[in-house]
Amino acid sequence: MIQLQEIRKSFDGREVIKGVDTLFETGQTSLIIGQSGSGKTVLLKCVVGLLDPDSGDILYDGRSLAGMNKADRTFLRSEMGMLFQGSALFDSMSIQENVLFPLRMFSPMPDSDKIKRAQYCLDRVGLKGSYHLFPSEISGGMQKRAAIARAISLNPKYLFCDEPNSGLDPLTSIKIDELITDITQEYKMTTVINTHDMNSVITMGEKIVFIYEGDKAWEGGRDALFESENEKLNEFVFASKMMQRKSC
Repeated sequence: MIQLQEIRKSFDGREVIKGVDTLFETGQTSLIIGQSGSGKTVLLKCVVGLLDPDSGDILYDGRSLAGMNKADRTFLRSEMGMLFQGSALFDSMSIQENVLFPLRMFSPMPDSDKIKRAQYCLDRVGLKGSYHLFPSEISGGMQKRAAIARAISLNPKYLFCDEPNSGLDPLTSIKIDELITDITQEYKMTTVINTHDMNSVITMGEKIVFIYEGDKAWEGGRDALFESENEKLNEFVFASKMMQRKSC
Protein backbone atom coordinates (compact mmCIF):
# COMPACT_ATOMS: atom_id res chain seq x y z
CA MET A 1 0.00 0.00 0.00
CA ILE A 2 1.22 3.49 -0.87
CA GLN A 3 -0.34 6.55 0.73
CA LEU A 4 0.23 10.09 -0.56
CA GLN A 5 -0.25 12.86 1.98
CA GLU A 6 -0.54 16.46 0.73
CA ILE A 7 2.19 16.09 -1.91
CA ARG A 8 3.39 19.39 -3.36
CA LYS A 9 6.10 20.03 -5.96
CA SER A 10 7.21 23.26 -7.63
CA PHE A 11 9.70 24.17 -10.33
CA ASP A 12 11.03 27.74 -10.70
CA GLY A 13 8.29 29.07 -8.46
CA ARG A 14 5.47 27.33 -10.35
CA GLU A 15 3.53 24.75 -8.34
CA VAL A 16 3.13 21.63 -10.48
CA ILE A 17 1.63 19.30 -7.85
CA LYS A 18 -0.84 20.97 -5.49
CA GLY A 19 -1.41 18.99 -2.33
CA VAL A 20 -2.36 15.58 -3.72
CA ASP A 21 -3.78 12.99 -1.31
CA THR A 22 -4.60 9.44 -2.38
CA LEU A 23 -4.14 5.76 -1.54
CA PHE A 24 -2.89 2.95 -3.78
CA GLU A 25 -3.95 -0.45 -2.44
CA THR A 26 -1.93 -3.69 -2.42
CA GLY A 27 -2.90 -6.21 -5.09
CA GLN A 28 -4.63 -3.52 -7.12
CA THR A 29 -3.84 -1.71 -10.38
CA SER A 30 -4.11 2.05 -9.81
CA LEU A 31 -3.98 4.43 -12.77
CA ILE A 32 -2.92 8.06 -12.90
CA ILE A 33 -4.49 9.86 -15.86
CA GLY A 34 -4.50 13.42 -17.16
CA GLN A 35 -3.65 15.48 -20.20
CA SER A 36 -0.08 16.38 -21.15
CA GLY A 37 1.31 18.95 -18.71
CA SER A 38 -1.20 18.07 -15.99
CA GLY A 39 1.52 16.98 -13.56
CA LYS A 40 0.85 13.23 -13.62
CA THR A 41 4.42 12.35 -14.67
CA VAL A 42 5.87 14.58 -11.95
CA LEU A 43 3.56 12.92 -9.43
CA LEU A 44 4.70 9.43 -10.49
CA LYS A 45 8.35 10.51 -10.24
CA CYS A 46 7.70 11.66 -6.67
CA VAL A 47 6.09 8.31 -5.82
CA VAL A 48 9.01 6.39 -7.36
CA GLY A 49 11.55 8.58 -5.56
CA LEU A 50 13.10 10.18 -8.63
CA LEU A 51 11.92 13.56 -7.31
CA ASP A 52 11.59 14.71 -3.70
CA PRO A 53 8.31 16.47 -2.85
CA ASP A 54 8.65 20.01 -1.51
CA SER A 55 6.21 19.11 1.25
CA GLY A 56 3.93 16.29 2.31
CA ASP A 57 4.87 12.65 2.74
CA ILE A 58 4.60 9.27 1.02
CA LEU A 59 4.04 6.15 3.12
CA TYR A 60 5.06 2.75 1.77
CA ASP A 61 3.20 0.20 3.88
CA GLY A 62 3.36 2.70 6.71
CA ARG A 63 7.03 3.67 6.23
CA SER A 64 7.53 7.40 5.85
CA LEU A 65 9.68 8.53 2.91
CA ALA A 66 10.33 11.84 4.63
CA GLY A 67 11.75 9.98 7.64
CA MET A 68 14.05 7.67 5.68
CA ASN A 69 17.83 7.93 5.71
CA LYS A 70 19.99 7.01 2.71
CA ALA A 71 20.19 3.32 3.63
CA ASP A 72 16.41 3.11 4.10
CA ARG A 73 15.82 4.71 0.70
CA THR A 74 18.24 2.30 -0.96
CA PHE A 75 16.39 -0.64 0.55
CA LEU A 76 13.04 0.83 -0.54
CA ARG A 77 14.29 1.09 -4.13
CA SER A 78 15.19 -2.62 -4.03
CA GLU A 79 11.49 -3.29 -3.38
CA MET A 80 10.44 -1.42 -6.53
CA GLY A 81 10.05 -2.61 -10.11
CA MET A 82 9.87 -0.10 -12.97
CA LEU A 83 8.47 -0.51 -16.47
CA PHE A 84 9.67 2.39 -18.59
CA GLN A 85 7.76 3.89 -21.53
CA GLY A 86 10.25 2.72 -24.16
CA SER A 87 11.03 -0.60 -22.40
CA ALA A 88 14.62 0.70 -21.87
CA LEU A 89 16.25 -2.65 -22.60
CA PHE A 90 20.01 -2.74 -23.15
CA ASP A 91 20.55 -3.30 -26.89
CA SER A 92 23.90 -5.04 -26.36
CA MET A 93 22.40 -7.67 -24.02
CA SER A 94 20.14 -10.63 -24.72
CA ILE A 95 16.75 -10.47 -23.05
CA GLN A 96 17.96 -12.98 -20.44
CA GLU A 97 20.96 -10.77 -19.69
CA ASN A 98 18.61 -7.79 -19.40
CA VAL A 99 16.55 -9.59 -16.76
CA LEU A 100 19.71 -10.74 -15.00
CA PHE A 101 20.98 -7.15 -14.74
CA PRO A 102 19.08 -6.11 -11.57
CA LEU A 103 19.60 -9.55 -10.04
CA ARG A 104 23.36 -9.23 -10.44
CA MET A 105 23.27 -5.73 -8.96
CA PHE A 106 21.02 -6.30 -5.96
CA SER A 107 20.45 -10.01 -5.25
CA PRO A 108 22.74 -12.06 -2.96
CA MET A 109 21.59 -15.39 -4.44
CA PRO A 110 24.12 -17.64 -6.26
CA ASP A 111 24.63 -17.06 -9.99
CA SER A 112 22.92 -20.35 -10.88
CA ASP A 113 19.81 -19.28 -8.94
CA LYS A 114 19.86 -15.87 -10.61
CA ILE A 115 19.76 -17.54 -14.03
CA LYS A 116 16.87 -19.75 -12.92
CA ARG A 117 15.02 -16.70 -11.60
CA ALA A 118 15.57 -14.75 -14.85
CA GLN A 119 14.32 -17.67 -16.93
CA TYR A 120 11.33 -18.16 -14.65
CA CYS A 121 10.36 -14.49 -15.09
CA LEU A 122 10.74 -14.71 -18.86
CA ASP A 123 8.65 -17.89 -18.90
CA ARG A 124 6.02 -16.12 -16.79
CA VAL A 125 5.58 -13.36 -19.35
CA GLY A 126 5.42 -15.79 -22.29
CA LEU A 127 9.02 -15.60 -23.55
CA LYS A 128 10.14 -19.16 -22.89
CA GLY A 129 12.77 -20.25 -25.38
CA SER A 130 13.61 -16.66 -26.36
CA TYR A 131 16.32 -16.13 -23.75
CA HIS A 132 19.15 -15.73 -26.27
CA LEU A 133 17.44 -13.15 -28.48
CA PHE A 134 18.44 -9.49 -28.47
CA PRO A 135 15.95 -6.57 -28.28
CA SER A 136 16.48 -5.78 -31.97
CA GLU A 137 15.41 -9.32 -32.87
CA ILE A 138 12.00 -9.22 -31.17
CA SER A 139 8.78 -7.26 -31.61
CA GLY A 140 7.73 -4.24 -29.54
CA GLY A 141 5.28 -6.37 -27.60
CA MET A 142 7.96 -8.93 -26.79
CA GLN A 143 10.29 -6.13 -25.71
CA LYS A 144 7.60 -4.88 -23.33
CA ARG A 145 7.18 -8.42 -21.94
CA ALA A 146 10.93 -8.68 -21.41
CA ALA A 147 10.87 -5.33 -19.60
CA ILE A 148 8.07 -6.62 -17.35
CA ALA A 149 10.14 -9.75 -16.61
CA ARG A 150 13.04 -7.52 -15.61
CA ALA A 151 10.75 -5.34 -13.46
CA ILE A 152 9.51 -8.36 -11.46
CA SER A 153 12.85 -10.19 -11.26
CA LEU A 154 13.52 -9.01 -7.69
CA ASN A 155 9.96 -9.90 -6.64
CA PRO A 156 9.07 -6.26 -5.89
CA LYS A 157 6.40 -5.02 -3.52
CA TYR A 158 5.70 -2.03 -5.76
CA LEU A 159 5.45 -1.93 -9.56
CA PHE A 160 5.45 1.36 -11.47
CA CYS A 161 4.58 1.58 -15.17
CA ASP A 162 5.03 4.68 -17.32
CA GLU A 163 2.79 4.50 -20.43
CA PRO A 164 3.19 0.70 -20.76
CA ASN A 165 1.24 0.58 -24.04
CA SER A 166 3.08 3.36 -25.81
CA GLY A 167 3.82 2.40 -29.43
CA LEU A 168 1.88 -0.89 -29.30
CA ASP A 169 -1.03 -1.97 -31.46
CA PRO A 170 -4.45 -2.37 -29.74
CA LEU A 171 -4.35 -6.18 -29.52
CA THR A 172 -0.84 -6.25 -28.04
CA SER A 173 -1.83 -3.46 -25.63
CA ILE A 174 -4.69 -5.59 -24.32
CA LYS A 175 -2.34 -8.52 -23.75
CA ILE A 176 0.14 -6.31 -21.87
CA ASP A 177 -2.69 -4.92 -19.71
CA GLU A 178 -3.86 -8.44 -18.90
CA LEU A 179 -0.32 -9.51 -18.04
CA ILE A 180 0.24 -6.56 -15.69
CA THR A 181 -3.11 -7.19 -13.98
CA ASP A 182 -2.42 -10.92 -13.56
CA ILE A 183 1.08 -10.34 -12.18
CA THR A 184 -0.18 -7.65 -9.78
CA GLN A 185 -2.72 -10.05 -8.30
CA GLU A 186 -0.39 -13.05 -8.36
CA TYR A 187 2.48 -11.29 -6.56
CA LYS A 188 0.18 -9.06 -4.47
CA MET A 189 2.03 -5.95 -5.58
CA THR A 190 0.97 -2.33 -5.34
CA THR A 191 0.91 -1.32 -9.01
CA VAL A 192 0.73 2.31 -10.15
CA ILE A 193 0.39 3.09 -13.86
CA ASN A 194 0.76 6.43 -15.61
CA THR A 195 -1.31 6.25 -18.81
CA HIS A 196 -3.45 8.07 -21.35
CA ASP A 197 -4.78 4.84 -22.90
CA MET A 198 -8.53 4.80 -22.33
CA ASN A 199 -8.76 1.07 -23.08
CA SER A 200 -6.39 0.48 -20.16
CA VAL A 201 -8.42 2.81 -17.97
CA ILE A 202 -11.64 0.95 -18.74
CA THR A 203 -10.22 -2.57 -18.34
CA MET A 204 -7.62 -2.09 -15.58
CA GLY A 205 -8.82 0.89 -13.58
CA GLU A 206 -9.62 -0.55 -10.18
CA LYS A 207 -8.51 2.86 -8.86
CA ILE A 208 -8.22 5.91 -11.13
CA VAL A 209 -6.73 9.26 -10.13
CA PHE A 210 -7.40 12.13 -12.54
CA ILE A 211 -4.89 14.97 -12.31
CA TYR A 212 -5.85 18.38 -13.70
CA GLU A 213 -3.42 21.29 -13.51
CA GLY A 214 -1.63 19.68 -10.57
CA ASP A 215 -4.76 18.96 -8.53
CA LYS A 216 -6.41 15.64 -7.87
CA ALA A 217 -9.61 16.56 -9.68
CA TRP A 218 -11.33 13.17 -9.36
CA GLU A 219 -10.73 9.62 -8.16
CA GLY A 220 -12.76 6.46 -8.29
CA GLY A 221 -13.11 3.10 -10.01
CA ARG A 222 -13.75 2.38 -13.69
CA ASP A 223 -17.42 1.68 -12.99
CA ALA A 224 -17.90 5.24 -11.74
CA LEU A 225 -15.85 6.84 -14.52
CA PHE A 226 -18.66 7.37 -17.02
CA GLU A 227 -21.15 8.41 -14.35
CA SER A 228 -18.98 11.27 -13.11
CA GLU A 229 -20.29 14.82 -13.31
CA ASN A 230 -16.76 16.22 -13.26
CA GLU A 231 -16.64 18.43 -16.34
CA LYS A 232 -12.85 18.30 -16.83
CA LEU A 233 -12.77 14.52 -16.45
CA ASN A 234 -15.57 14.10 -18.99
CA GLU A 235 -13.76 16.37 -21.45
CA PHE A 236 -10.57 14.34 -21.05
CA VAL A 237 -12.31 10.97 -21.44
CA PHE A 238 -14.26 12.09 -24.51
CA ALA A 239 -11.20 13.65 -26.19
CA SER A 240 -9.07 10.58 -25.44
CA LYS A 241 -11.65 8.19 -26.91
CA MET A 242 -12.00 10.33 -30.04
CA MET A 243 -8.21 10.39 -30.55
CA GLN A 244 -7.98 6.62 -30.16
CA ARG A 245 -10.75 6.10 -32.73
CA LYS A 246 -8.93 8.32 -35.23
CA SER A 247 -5.67 6.43 -34.71
CA CYS A 248 -7.30 3.03 -35.41
